[in-house]
Amino acid sequence: MLFIFLSYLLGTLLAAAMVSKIKGVNLQNTNSGNLGARNAGRTLGKWAFVLVAVLDGLKGLLIVILGRMFELPEQTIALAVVAVILGHVYPFWNKGIGGKGVATMVGAMVASSPLYFLLFLAIFLLSMLLTKSATLSMVVGFILYGIIISVKLEAGLIVNIALAIVLWKQRKSIVERVKPNVLE
Repeated sequence: MLFIFLSYLLGTLLAAAMVSKIKGVNLQNTNSGNLGARNAGRTLGKWAFVLVAVLDGLKGLLIVILGRMFELPEQTIALAVVAVILGHVYPFWNKGIGGKGVATMVGAMVASSPLYFLLFLAIFLLSMLLTKSATLSMVVGFILYGIIISVKLEAGLIVNIALAIVLWKQRKSIVERVKPNVLE
């Protein structure tokens, strides 16, 4: 339980909030208002996108690596991944307003199973060729990744909770990408 609680606390450390504070910008008042890599990039530039994405991704990566280092059961590690995602998207210190969790989820995916992450990446890139939308490609990749890990990984169903949270936080972006295509 302590590991899961500490995972949530780690999740609440939002790189976008730290970077924007250093630059004297309130990301919650610019563009999407989101405290994640995409909004940091739009507002502060590509360097901010990369820095925030890497730092947020390291949270997910670190949780899985530490869990395995401490030889915790895979179910506990999976619950810690859910907790780090919850901390990122619903930080207690900011009235539950955080990022969308994509980079943190990707970091956890890389550490959990590099092979399945590469499969996700291939699906994402193939989908990008077809949809020309990073958001929709991420959705397709996450859904197929979730199906695969449900069958192949011991704690795959638990990790799907984290994926569902990330997809839920993306719902507005998804609707924005799908709506114009439906009307054409």
